[in-house]
Amino acid sequence: MAGNCELPCRKLANGQWVLLTLGAGWIVWGFGYQTVWHRLDTQLEGTVTSSHDVPATGAPRYATYYVIHGSDGQDRTYVAGPTDGSLGRSIPVGAHIRKEWGQLGYEVNGRWIAFPVAFYSATLGLAAFLAFAAISAWRRQR
Repeated sequence: MAGNCELPCRKLANGQWVLLTLGAGWIVWGFGYQTVWHRLDTQLEGTVTSSHDVPATGAPRYATYYVIHGSDGQDRTYVAGPTDGSLGRSIPVGAHIRKEWGQLGYEVNGRWIAFPVAFYSATLGLAAFLAFAAISAWRRQR
């Protein structure tokens, strides 16, 4: 009896691949697209001319609205939210920001601000593992 788990194991595998797929998808969406891709897609260069925190500095999930005067003479608005996908929320007025498309880090007054690559690599690695496990469980089910 102890060696015969065909029926209970098959029942577990029937739904297991769905849960593993949902877990992998959630990680890729939240940590890959919403954070890493958002950061990669941001491109800014200029001097911060004003900043305004909403709702207020110190609130748990506040955002900072920046006006950045570019080298082309145009003023642009940038909103820094409470996640790693955004640039920092404490960049002082008068600071020069340079963030190129495709880079995860950025410069403030020539000082490099790094992105937590190791954490996000490990997290996206977990998503790849879950996706592989989901495929394996799905193939066992068939």
